[in-house]
Amino acid sequence: MSAASVFDFPFTAENATEGGELATAVGHDMTLTEGYERHDVIRDVSNPAHVAVITFWHTQAQGEAVLDKYMHDDKIARATALIGAAPTGFLGLAD
Repeated sequence: MSAASVFDFPFTAENATEGGELATAVGHDMTLTEGYERHDVIRDVSNPAHVAVITFWHTQAQGEAVLDKYMHDDKIARATALIGAAPTGFLGLAD
């Protein structure tokens, strides 16, 4: 069963453009990681500054490894500065 990791980025309207670019870059970075299957960048239709990146992995262990490692990436640090807190995320099993 594959796993899915979710990065939630609740940017504000003032930093929606930069935030969206960061979220897209985070998704792109995942393509080079072992176990990567695919990713989607989702914008909230009622609040386009709110973006989520959902990535799909062959195994739960591969998804966990990415979340643990990637939370220290410069893009996440910049997103944290824009949001005012670290982006939230979780790992789930994809049906």
